[in-house]
Parts: sequence; C-alpha cells; structure tokens
Amino acid sequence: MAGCKVCRVLEAYDSGHYDDRLVEQWTAPKAERKGYRQLARWLNVALLRQEMDQVGLSTLGGEVESKYDRLQEGGATAAELRQQLANEGVRIEELTDDFVSYGVVRTHLVDCLGATREEPEPTAWETDAIDISVERARQKLEEAVSSLRTKGSLSGGEDVIVHVDAEVECETCQRRVPLGRAVRRGYICSCTATETGEQ
Repeated sequence: MAGCKVCRVLEAYDSGHYDDRLVEQWTAPKAERKGYRQLARWLNVALLRQEMDQVGLSTLGGEVESKYDRLQEGGATAAELRQQLANEGVRIEELTDDFVSYGVVRTHLVDCLGATREEPEPTAWETDAIDISVERARQKLEEAVSSLRTKGSLSGGEDVIVHVDAEVECETCQRRVPLGRAVRRGYICSCTATETGEQ
C-alpha cells in the first residue's frame, strides 16, 4: 500500500523521523497540542528548513518560517523568492509541490499511523477565523514594514520579523490576555465579580 501523500513525502525526503514529532504534538496536553493546520505548517516549514540546510542557506531565528509564509502569499513576492531559492540550489518547484495540506495530515495521523487522543480535534469555525485574521494582519503589516524599509523610513537588520498578537480584556477587572491563551484555557481571567445592576 502506497500510503498517503505525507507517507510518500517523508520517504522521499528521508524524514520518517518526523512521524514521532507529528504524533507527539497532536497528542500533547490540550494547552500545548497542535491542530491539523498547525501541524501541516510545521511539517512544510521543517521540509523547507531541511532543503535550505542542504545548500548552506541560513535557517537561524525565524528565517525559514518567514520564507515559507512569503511562498504561501503568492504573487510577485512569492515568485521572486522562488527564483532566489532556486538560484541557491533549492529544489523549490518540487518542494512546493510536496507541501502538504491539513486534510492530508489528518489522514496520515489517523489512518496511516493509527494515532488517537482523548479529545476530538476542535472544528469550531471561530478558531479558524481567529488564526486566519491574525495571519492576514501579519502579512499586511509585513508588506507595510517592507515598504517603509525600502523607502528608508525604517531601519533594521537584514531580516525583520513581524509579530501580531490579538488580546482580549475583561470589562470587570480590565485584565488583558492574549486571545490564543484565553481560547486554549476557556476563560479570559479568574475574575468572579458580577455586575450589581444598580439603578
């Protein structure tokens, strides 16, 4: 049996050891575990890092993640980066064809590896909407920062990584926490105060 695309890709890249990491991250405690989309991104970034390492390109810090995100954007930015990586010896066309989707990762974990975990994978649209919104904001800010640097209005090192964090605030105690953390633990704060309804 040939297996799924993940099976074939891991075999082609001699990266079967990633199976253990996939299962480990998927079955981790609830606050630490990764969903299918996160695992697909993690695996694709790992493959890109492996290919960049082989040709001697820097993979320090957020270098690989930044390049992967730019490749996913499409358009002129992605085309320019693809050409740059190809010139450096990365088999970029083959690599991007081998990037996997979250649906295939689910098939690989459940059907190919027989992995199970106590709680089912959340499918609420709200979590996806948060992830998509934050990622879009990050991409737009990255484009703006790049433009400012090109114009000489913002200086920095060779590579600048943009981070976007959404926060939520309790109206009662005014405590602010990262939205992702609040969603993972199921509450914003431990505040037990209630509105009195005074007139």
